[in-house]
Amino acid sequence: MLKLHFIFAFLLSSLILVAQPSDKLDVNAVNSSLSFEGKIDYIQKSISDTLHYTYFVKGRKVRVDFYEGKKTENSFLFDLDKQTIVALNSAEKTFMNMPVKPIQKIDEKDLTIIKSTNNKTINGYKCFQWRVKSKSQRTEVSYWVANDNFDFFEDFLRLWNRSEKLSLFFLQIPNNAGYFPMLSVEMSLLRDEKMRLAVVTVNKQKVDPNLFAIPKGYKSYNQ
Repeated sequence: MLKLHFIFAFLLSSLILVAQPSDKLDVNAVNSSLSFEGKIDYIQKSISDTLHYTYFVKGRKVRVDFYEGKKTENSFLFDLDKQTIVALNSAEKTFMNMPVKPIQKIDEKDLTIIKSTNNKTINGYKCFQWRVKSKSQRTEVSYWVANDNFDFFEDFLRLWNRSEKLSLFFLQIPNNAGYFPMLSVEMSLLRDEKMRLAVVTVNKQKVDPNLFAIPKGYKSYNQ
């Protein structure tokens, strides 16, 4: 049952993410030579469910925590250099090495990609709208993206390799390095909303490196 719980949480979490271009407002100007380090809180809403999760980012490492209320249910540790994913179960104090699969391919000819000059301010960032439309899948995803040296994001999406369109379509957008979605919305071509992924807060801060390690006392699920 625990293994099924891990896999279910992993697949469920794959219903989330994406990005678009922008420059941060002058009041929040940063050193462009530095990659983003800090904490990002998200909320994902679909027709049937609402999920809350948090990213912790430090260099080439990412931790994702999923919440039920205020309690952490599951966590995933991503090492972008080693190309590894580790799932943590805090209730059972166990961990599991997750399989990494080849990146999914998508027919680029089926997609229409538009980088517009439409912009709005979200979480203190000037965000621009990118749109990706698939006629065969009768779907369009709209991304409102910011650029604050979110250098981890593209490689993170490739490693996680989620199946939802919010992730897959973003990876098809050219010159997306450094961008991150403050808001992503998937709609049908009839404009019916299917899923919404919104950043609630972005905090640039030093992150404890211990967050990316398997906690002491945790045992491998396979033991």
